[in-house]
Amino acid sequence: MRADTSDVAFRLLLALGEIWEGLERADIDPTCRGLHLTQEPLGGYTRYSAGPSSTPRLVVEWNESSRHLRVIRCNEWPGVDATISATVAAIRHEARSRGLTDVVDRVLARACADPAPSRRTVLSSAALSSVQVTGRRS
Repeated sequence: MRADTSDVAFRLLLALGEIWEGLERADIDPTCRGLHLTQEPLGGYTRYSAGPSSTPRLVVEWNESSRHLRVIRCNEWPGVDATISATVAAIRHEARSRGLTDVVDRVLARACADPAPSRRTVLSSAALSSVQVTGRRS
């Protein structure tokens, strides 16, 4: 996976992060296809940690208003696109059965649209020593 806003799978991952807690409140299990995602508000940025388990393979911080993406960690994650695709399909199916299709599809469709320009920063390993990244269950 490319941790870049030009990648549709990555934008879908961020979109899932936006609706993750709402899905859980609606009794839709977003982890049903193996994707684990947490988000943590950090002031202007939101940190997204994602992976096939509670140990994140991808950690980014996204500032929507300035459209700035900071890549903290981007480890090898075989099958990430298939995992995201299966998660989106399962969530859409469950949302349809609960009458929440409009809400879910609106967020996912926005993620599939052409992205606005953004800035991307990849933190070096020296800078990472001061950033604490932990797997956290939501």
